[in-house]
Amino acid sequence: MTTTSPQLHITDRDLELLGAIELHPLTAEQLLRLSNTFRQPFTQLRLLQRRLKRLADSGIIRSWPYSTTTGASPHYFKLNRTGFRLLHGEYEPLPKRRYFEAIAAGHHHHTRCLGDVLVHVLNNIISSGAVLQNFTRENSCRIDADGFILFPDCTFQLSLQSGHKFRYFVELDNGTERIRSAIHTESIERKIRGYDAYQSQFDALDPLRPVVLFITTRSSERTRHILAAARKTMRNPKRTVFLVTDLRTFLSAADPISDVCLTDNRGRQRGLVPAQSKISSPSKSIALAPALC
Repeated sequence: MTTTSPQLHITDRDLELLGAIELHPLTAEQLLRLSNTFRQPFTQLRLLQRRLKRLADSGIIRSWPYSTTTGASPHYFKLNRTGFRLLHGEYEPLPKRRYFEAIAAGHHHHTRCLGDVLVHVLNNIISSGAVLQNFTRENSCRIDADGFILFPDCTFQLSLQSGHKFRYFVELDNGTERIRSAIHTESIERKIRGYDAYQSQFDALDPLRPVVLFITTRSSERTRHILAAARKTMRNPKRTVFLVTDLRTFLSAADPISDVCLTDNRGRQRGLVPAQSKISSPSKSIALAPALC
């Protein structure tokens, strides 16, 4: 047990709570769901909110309200410098100032939806027996390929009990970017070209060969347009590079790891992990290389 002051004792569950907040800014409701993965979950929202208030009053975390047009505005939580030091020690270099600051209002919808996606995935990883590895936060992984520079919304790798490993880049689509554009530097087509070029650098059996998870947050119709753009743009449409779905479908899946809730660029419906990979052994032993980002 770690002590920060005579007034507050940091428990193992507090450290799990801080570790969850470090992954992504999360609301109390999101943290309550994610606490199902803790060794000692929170059983009631009010108990979690009380503990979050104690941590905030002690200067370990901070919170800000999400902008909303209806109902009460939920608060999201981030570590402050003291909380970061609790997790990483006094000698770990601090992140940039933006890491500890409030999120710009124009990014609230995106951040909140990404939190829902992460909580849903993490809860089901535990129940499926998979292991999460090499997670990177939003904008902390830079992809360079064939003149394209991309920053995924997050990246992670799943390691299954069967020995298979799968690497994912997550892209949330809020409907603000054009699907195709010859003028604008930002478009879905540009991202497709960049990720396609990046994945083509990997051998088909390389566990670090990523697939890109596109999730549309405002319109299910966008999924059809993204898939059409992928089929038209990819160098080799027979490779699986993109998995596409809308947020409601993804969050409605009881187990997005296995349940059919995604469509790949070849038109096949599946979960995050191909069904045969959960029960079969790998065709050959593959050593896991260091994470690229």
